[in-house]
Amino acid sequence: MKRSKKLIKYLLVAVLSLSMAVPAMAATKAEVQSQIANLKSQQAELESQLAELKQNKTDTESYIAELDEKIEVYRKQVEDISAQIIQTEAEITVTQENLEQAKEDEQVQYAALKARIKAMYESGDDDYVQVLLGSGDLKALLNDQEYISKINEYDHNLLVKLQETRDKIAAYEAELEEKKELQEAQKEELQLEQESLEKVVAQKQEELIAIGADIDSVNSSISSNQSEIDANNQLLAEIEEAERRAAEEAARKAAEAEAAAKRAAQEEATRQAAAAASYDDDDEEDSSSSYSSYSSYDDDDDDDEDYSSSSSSSGYEDTSSSYSSTGFIWPCGATYITSYFGYRSSPTAGASSYHQGIDIGAGYGASIWAAASGTVTTASYSNAMGNYVVISHGNGVSTVYEHCSALYVSAGQYVSQGETIAAVGSTGISTGAHLHFGVSVGGSYVNPLSYVSP
Repeated sequence: MKRSKKLIKYLLVAVLSLSMAVPAMAATKAEVQSQIANLKSQQAELESQLAELKQNKTDTESYIAELDEKIEVYRKQVEDISAQIIQTEAEITVTQENLEQAKEDEQVQYAALKARIKAMYESGDDDYVQVLLGSGDLKALLNDQEYISKINEYDHNLLVKLQETRDKIAAYEAELEEKKELQEAQKEELQLEQESLEKVVAQKQEELIAIGADIDSVNSSISSNQSEIDANNQLLAEIEEAERRAAEEAARKAAEAEAAAKRAAQEEATRQAAAAASYDDDDEEDSSSSYSSYSSYDDDDDDDEDYSSSSSSSGYEDTSSSYSSTGFIWPCGATYITSYFGYRSSPTAGASSYHQGIDIGAGYGASIWAAASGTVTTASYSNAMGNYVVISHGNGVSTVYEHCSALYVSAGQYVSQGETIAAVGSTGISTGAHLHFGVSVGGSYVNPLSYVSP
């Protein structure tokens, strides 16, 4: 009984150790989760800023494009006005030449008129001289009624026409000069508008460069922030994996301690029964006790012989070192676990993130044994599990063996514990040769390490 109590004491110590270790790890886990939450909040804010900057960039580029279109319109208008000014200047030049010619024609006609008047005077008519001398210029002469009455109609009409031509050309010249001034004013106004828009475009271009720099900075911050999130997620995964391993190890040790305590209790009860029987002085009882002891020994010997025979028969392996407290044995020769039961990062596309068994890193073609006796309910193939076997052991307990390279049993077949049922492979969704071993209780998968241990 002392040994049993001692083992129970160890069991309680193991459970208490687990309960003390988990809160400490949980605090660290909570800190990491809080940090991840803060980083994700910062990430959301940065992404909002990035979206706003990108929209601002788009709006600025659209505005610059709109201004460029207006500048192009003004540029074309300036070109058109410049061409018009050149044409107007050419017209002014021609008009000035025409005006000079009209003045010359007028002077020639005026000189001819004066020559005729002089001739008339020399012939004795001095009235024309008085009229001519009294007129300051040709225009005054033409308005002089006395002159009009004396000069012939031809000379009068000719001089009037010359005067009208000269006045018309002078008026047209003034009109062209005014037109040129208006055109130059319009050109100057258009140029000012164009220059103003170009300044706005230059300013917007600078803003665009600044926005681009801000976008680069925010993108860099987002990248850096994401790296921190990834690092914290990795740390969180490691913490959760450590918690899971610690829980499984504690559960395994607790199960072993409990089984050891039960065995110790049974041994103690057997010793007490044997001690009580040894105090009986009745010869008949002594004889019966001796016979009983002999029979018990003989029965044990028979059991050993049966087991030995079973172990050496075809299709069986020596698994005596792999028995667990539940009576199940380790399902293959390899003992290294590459992936445990529970949450994990999916190792490949299509693989689950909640592992419903354990992966044992056995070599390709290695033997797979029945963990306990039972009836094969399934021996088939699926895209995910590859070649797999399911064995029912009664009481709602079944074991599953997946990714096999070969199956040696069929549905409906009864198999004994330790019998070779399949070979290790990498069929289905798998990253390499291994055995996926699962335990189902009442239709739900449980941690296989509660039933077997390497």
